[in-house]
Amino acid sequence: MARAMDGGAMRLPAPTPLAGRPTVALGCTGLHFPTEALHAVVKNGSAPVFMHRLTGEEGSGDDGPREMIAATAEALEKSGHATAWGAGCSVRSAAEAAAFATAGCTWFSFELAGAVDPCADTMSLDELDAAIVTIEDTGCLAAEWHANYTEREWPLASGRKLRLADETLARAAVKFGRALAHAAQIQQAIRTLWSGRGGVPDIELCFAGTRETWSEEEFLFLALESARQGICPVCIAPPLGPEWQPGAEFSGDENALASMLARFGEIAGLIGQLKIGIRHAACKTQPTSLPALVGPAHLDLTETAWLATLDALARRQPEIFRRWLCAAQEMFPFAANGMALAITEEDIHVLPQVGDAELASTFLGDVRGRQLLLSTFHDVLRSDRPLREAIRR
Repeated sequence: MARAMDGGAMRLPAPTPLAGRPTVALGCTGLHFPTEALHAVVKNGSAPVFMHRLTGEEGSGDDGPREMIAATAEALEKSGHATAWGAGCSVRSAAEAAAFATAGCTWFSFELAGAVDPCADTMSLDELDAAIVTIEDTGCLAAEWHANYTEREWPLASGRKLRLADETLARAAVKFGRALAHAAQIQQAIRTLWSGRGGVPDIELCFAGTRETWSEEEFLFLALESARQGICPVCIAPPLGPEWQPGAEFSGDENALASMLARFGEIAGLIGQLKIGIRHAACKTQPTSLPALVGPAHLDLTETAWLATLDALARRQPEIFRRWLCAAQEMFPFAANGMALAITEEDIHVLPQVGDAELASTFLGDVRGRQLLLSTFHDVLRSDRPLREAIRR
């Protein structure tokens, strides 16, 4: 960490991979920079990772990765930040990853929930055999991949041992095979084009946001197979069930959630620096205590910045915020498909008519409004350039 010549003030260090350190994802979006959250993260001993996404068609000149990261660095410097930080991005394709790799991004979150095969859990044995042949023939898993798992046990720190029975192994392979192959393609683009500093960039495999929960065996297979294939993520973000929803307090059994995270954390301990990612942590009181259950963890609070930006838009430019609401309403049926949400398409058919002074409290002070806005946030940004411009500083 360098010192500036003018009076010994601390310079902002370059973004760097953070590997096994406890990390917290923050958003730096439009009208809001999370200075208060940033200070809290640093005080807690974690390192911040500022998340970015492409908007428009693979990012335009003024929405490109270099410009995004430069704007974040400028805001960080103004805030007086002087410790390690990560320049993060959420990507769905190799093309998106390539754009951020050339810009020197240091944390890549692969959005993989849509690549999971949900039918694997309910396939008959004959269907399962056919699906295994398909994923082997298409190269999603190498020949004889199962030899790495059969007749083996993995001892955990608690003294328990896990094993993958043949059927369990086959279902996990079908469920995650296509997602792992897609992750390998994204990673190859990063390897080819990454211009960052240090060793290798941090990779998160993100499956969060759906209504399912995983078994220990599924998490074990995914952790082991992603390492075996050389993807080597520093973080895996699992789905946490239907009660863990964006923009809402957790309504499920806190003890059951804590137990699941503790068991996943124990499995992660088998893989070196692997962390558990906890997505959609904004608007919840539990997250501050959850990382202690899993060891080093990655807590994602990016949605806090999205909500703050939209709150500022509702208060300062109500006519623009109303346009945003209409766009969100149109996109909701497509954007929210498969997400763990309390609201349904029926709930957003007719938005309440309120005065300008009540917009923020109606749509950001209520879980239904927050879920509508959060589930469609990036779809609105991606499709509507005037609305993107409206939330810029």
